[in-house]
Amino acid sequence: MPASADRLKHNRDFSRVYRHGKCYRGCWIRLHVNRRRRTESSANPRVGFAVSRAVRGAVQRNRVKRLLRESFRLRRVELLSGFDLIVTNRWSDAKEPALSALIDEVDRLLIESGVGRHRSDVS
Repeated sequence: MPASADRLKHNRDFSRVYRHGKCYRGCWIRLHVNRRRRTESSANPRVGFAVSRAVRGAVQRNRVKRLLRESFRLRRVELLSGFDLIVTNRWSDAKEPALSALIDEVDRLLIESGVGRHRSDVS
């Protein structure tokens, strides 16, 4: 789990990313990206996780959120500073992707959005 300072926690932060950011869609994940103001851009990237109500039941939603957080934690891409990110699911209860598929998609979407770059120690 990201450190407290590296998480999006407030409704106004989520609203700003949804309103002013750009959305990148994958098969399993939707990534919303917003560049922060210049005064805040030197800080680490902040990440928020949201799960749609299409996933029925709090237990299932929490499981999906844990999967999203874990796929983000295990990513192989280095994040650039100065961005706010929101990671949301694109699947419902019926089908759940494998963790490896989520990790690959997170890496691909981060590079596609310009927020991430390949780490030098990863082949």
